[in-house]
Amino acid sequence: MSPKPFLKIVQIIYSIFAWVFLIITCFPLFLFDFIIWLLTFWWDKRTWILHRYSIFWAMFYIWCNPLWKIDIKGRENIRKRKTYVIISNHQSALDIVILYRLGTHFKWIAKRELFKVPFVGWNLILNRHVPIDRNSSRSAMGMMKKAVDHINQGSSVLVFPEGTRSGDGAIKRFKDGAFIIAEKAEVAILPVVINGTLETLPKSGMIGGRQTFTIHVLPEIPYDSFKGKSPSEIAKEMQQLMIEEHKKIAPKYYKG
Repeated sequence: MSPKPFLKIVQIIYSIFAWVFLIITCFPLFLFDFIIWLLTFWWDKRTWILHRYSIFWAMFYIWCNPLWKIDIKGRENIRKRKTYVIISNHQSALDIVILYRLGTHFKWIAKRELFKVPFVGWNLILNRHVPIDRNSSRSAMGMMKKAVDHINQGSSVLVFPEGTRSGDGAIKRFKDGAFIIAEKAEVAILPVVINGTLETLPKSGMIGGRQTFTIHVLPEIPYDSFKGKSPSEIAKEMQQLMIEEHKKIAPKYYKG
């Protein structure tokens, strides 16, 4: 048997094992998640404690896989007790796991369909993350209001401004929503550039092997530096800033 078919079989077996492990462990992990929520929801309005557990839940899957590591740079750019609109590029569903490595408190802005996924979606609901129906302008308006409310209550919000996963790994055009929120809430924008998840968990669901995931936290963009600019103008500036950083990490996506 030639190496390529053999490696493909190994990847299939590895992917099946990884998905089975994920499914089996989700139940006990969510059970603890639910117990923590029951004990804290009535006084921890930001779900800060539950979010700390969610960080553990996400990192559990990284710790359990000896082939995966996370290399994070610029974490000192995250100021404690300060709220942001955090923006990140989006390559894979695995981005949701590795971004918990930021360690800061935030609320996801996530598509409504994710909230229906067993265990993971239920965790999103308990943590009071913000759903959005991408086909509804009314939903977008409601999302922005909830996001601003969370910021005013002391939680950052984390948005994928591309709106969906990049098919080829390169950063695509940014939508305006994240920047409307930043202007309404009058808070800084915190750009985060990630890489490595596309090859590890593409849309096919086949899980890749050895990988070091990269997270670069860029310096915050103060509110005063974009105050008065249009959301589309801010979006273009942030997209270009993050593309330049991503090119340093993964130039292969921008050749040609």
